[in-house]
Amino acid sequence: MIQQFKVFPSQPTGKALFIGVFALFTCVLSACSSAPRSLTYYLLHTTGDSAFTVNKASTAVVIDKITLPEYLKHRGLVYQTSDTNLHISTSHLWAEPVDEGLTKALTSALASKQVSLLRPDHYASEEAVHMALHLNDFVSTYEGEVILSGQYVITHVKGQTQSYPFLFKTPLEDDGFSPSIKAMRNTIQQLAEDIRKTVTKPA
Repeated sequence: MIQQFKVFPSQPTGKALFIGVFALFTCVLSACSSAPRSLTYYLLHTTGDSAFTVNKASTAVVIDKITLPEYLKHRGLVYQTSDTNLHISTSHLWAEPVDEGLTKALTSALASKQVSLLRPDHYASEEAVHMALHLNDFVSTYEGEVILSGQYVITHVKGQTQSYPFLFKTPLEDDGFSPSIKAMRNTIQQLAEDIRKTVTKPA
């Protein structure tokens, strides 16, 4: 007599079960990581600003050069996390290079003070003050403030050149990048006032 046996699938061993669970977890993790990351873009200048024309301003300043620290050449917004460390965001980004945004914001701030900030290719006359702007730092800090420091070099019409160091601070009203941008705009206003005093004082 032939005996018949039913064959049942063997139960998975502990090792096989672990490999299966790990493979499933990896697939889920890969699917999540492939989802597009949300990016947020920021403007340093205010889009509603209106600038005076050269004819309406009493003083014209030609900006020849802006020099930035290396960390501001990245597109990500920067936050100083300690006395020695900086964090550059990969999801909070400048909508335009920092030197362009700074030029626009400074142009608007000076325009409200009757000073026209012009690019060299926008002003052909030699009867103007020239300026080079060099930033050492422009960053939100772990101490709850924005720091703007550096120097600007003024070359007067008669050829005299003089350097003016500066350091401006603005406290942050809240956490986050948006309050940081507003504080940065405030420090630019302070810089604009300092430049105005320099270029309009009697020689």
